[in-house]
Amino acid sequence: MNQSHWWSLFLQGDKHAFSEIFLACHDNLYRYGMKLTRDQELTNDCIQNLFLKLWKNRNNLKPVVDIYPYLFKSLRHHIIDILELKRQTLPIDHDIEELFIVEYTAEDFMISKQVEKETHDKIIGLLNQLTPRQRHAIYLRYFEEMEIETIAQIMDMNVQSVRNLISRGLQLMRN
Repeated sequence: MNQSHWWSLFLQGDKHAFSEIFLACHDNLYRYGMKLTRDQELTNDCIQNLFLKLWKNRNNLKPVVDIYPYLFKSLRHHIIDILELKRQTLPIDHDIEELFIVEYTAEDFMISKQVEKETHDKIIGLLNQLTPRQRHAIYLRYFEEMEIETIAQIMDMNVQSVRNLISRGLQLMRN
């Protein structure tokens, strides 16, 4: 079954569909949440709270074609809300991308199964020299394999700004 079908069943109150959505999305949401907070307990709590909120508010939700952008954006906003409540937010002139730390393993990369350690370390070093927003966008584009339009939704940016962000980040890495 495709995502939109599971979502439609979930909106009708189907617990099995809800469970399938949770199981299909949990690992990706967890990895994404950990990139934002680096706090396992907070990430797990936010995912649980997000799904609890979804279930309680299912009658007010609209159909979606691709649930990943919807859930990623919802999780991002939920984490921001929780951090603000805990007063762990950064000063106003910063945003959550400042917390977005790059800690990729060879598995995360999937650039090549035969990446040597030296090349791997060099790429990690280059990624960490980018701005937090560039790292965030590049992570979503190349590691979560999301479309530019989806990334724009998640990061609350327009599509052209995301293209520019990724392009500038890749250019800096090339240089």
